[in-house]
Amino acid sequence: MASPWATPEDLRLHLRLDAIDAAQAAAGLGEAEVIVRAALRQHIDAVAGDTVELVGNGRRLINLPEMPVTAVASVHLDGELLTNGTDYRWNRYGILTRLGEPTWRGRLAACWPLDAEVSVVYDHGYAQVPAAVKQVCIQLAGRAWVNPRSMASESIGDWSGTWDKTRAGDALTDYETSLLEPYARGPESR
Repeated sequence: MASPWATPEDLRLHLRLDAIDAAQAAAGLGEAEVIVRAALRQHIDAVAGDTVELVGNGRRLINLPEMPVTAVASVHLDGELLTNGTDYRWNRYGILTRLGEPTWRGRLAACWPLDAEVSVVYDHGYAQVPAAVKQVCIQLAGRAWVNPRSMASESIGDWSGTWDKTRAGDALTDYETSLLEPYARGPESR
């Protein structure tokens, strides 16, 4: 697995603490990474030689589930090896375009046949996690550190306090979600 996105020292500085339990901080940051990955529906870290099995959709474009794509080693269509630049092309956004010659009235003959098996071996992810993703991870871990039980309210004697439930523990805020949006993949890639 890739290196952690943030260190206990990053969390200590974010929380402005004199000292921090490194093991607990690392565990909290790891939990925050899991939540951010789930929200993004992306692995984020660089992965080389990942294999994905897709199903043809009857269109010229098909989306790979992870981005950014940094290399495509091979594409097989129902077991037949395709050639990059002749049979398909790819871009960093994870779009595989089926190439073909125009036919009558400019329609294209090539598409990813409906229900065909499309097997792709490719590299994807970021060599260094984007700063915004790292910051959201630290903020999420920081909130969980300050409010470990995700308490929304507390009462002591005649005093009671209520906190914003969306800012408790492991819930991403709307602002954090908007920061993560450029790194997320939409449902069209599934």
